[in-house]
Amino acid sequence: MIDEILAYNRAFVTNKGYKPYTTSKYPDRKLAIVTCMDTRLIELLPAALGIKNGDAKIIKNAGGVIVHPFGSAVRSLLIAIYELNVEEIMIIGHTDCGVGSIDIEAMLKKMEKRGISETVIRELGSVTYTHLTLPTSDLV
Repeated sequence: MIDEILAYNRAFVTNKGYKPYTTSKYPDRKLAIVTCMDTRLIELLPAALGIKNGDAKIIKNAGGVIVHPFGSAVRSLLIAIYELNVEEIMIIGHTDCGVGSIDIEAMLKKMEKRGISETVIRELGSVTYTHLTLPTSDLV
């Protein structure tokens, strides 16, 4: 699969397919959005919000949540605000999010079966997920 994607990308670059998407690193609408990485949202979310390439910084993770005060979502927001002129932030969840039903213990066991070291699994298992509240939205 990756080889096919890379071949497509080489042709895309050769044919300058990126030209219609050229924009500044600064979001035109001075907006950042934190949302879920769910594949159903890739085209749906921009269409539902009326945004296009260059309008907003979109930060995606499992569940569209901000769990750690110094984690990657907060770091991305800080950069967006202080370096990229973002003035507004939206947190957008969606219905039927899989994160709400994840069994952490079962996931850690799957990792072990795939050869992830016990040390790494122990560190991940020590992270507290006792209260994971997912945002809801009427938008999507």
